[in-house]
Amino acid sequence: MDWGKALRDFRARTRVNQKNLAEQLGISQPQVSRIEAGTATPHPDILSSIRALIERPGNRSLFDGFLTTIRFNPHVACLVQPDIDTVRYVALSQGFREHPQFRQIDVGQTVRKAVSRNGEALIMETLRSGIFDGEVLAIDALWKASIDEQVNYWHGILTPIRSDAGGWYVHCEMAPLAAAEYQTKLQLRDTPLQLHRLGSGSPSAPAV
Repeated sequence: MDWGKALRDFRARTRVNQKNLAEQLGISQPQVSRIEAGTATPHPDILSSIRALIERPGNRSLFDGFLTTIRFNPHVACLVQPDIDTVRYVALSQGFREHPQFRQIDVGQTVRKAVSRNGEALIMETLRSGIFDGEVLAIDALWKASIDEQVNYWHGILTPIRSDAGGWYVHCEMAPLAAAEYQTKLQLRDTPLQLHRLGSGSPSAPAV
């Protein structure tokens, strides 16, 4: 962990100055300054104090709380971030980890585009949609994926989230569908991906 950045982010969230932070950690203000500047490495005892302070529920960032919400979610959900021409998993829900289709997936892995042509198209259209530039409020998506000759059908809502550090992520909450239900929903729309944009009264299709 970048402890200097962690302390700077903590002070920005809590509006604590270096002197008050030093008092909470039991060190001097110059020590805090050097840690934040990256010119000093905290002693293990100090690291323990920093971690305990930052991870205290009342001191955690909203984004950290959101990550915890995802991890304990019993439904199928995940958080991803863009990674060149694909996306990478950042957080996985309990329901996601327990679903047979996703048991081999772990945090840090990229989404497997080769799973199915439909899945690859979903990823590429999502990346091109503008969901990572603040123009898209949400994407309502239907897709199917084949794993070991088993086809799974999904309805998901993809929502862009911005971290405290300014990075863009997408939260995906998914519900499994029966094949007939998937086909029925697909027939009621023009495209598998419906984009909800800022200032738009109705969903639109992704730009080609």
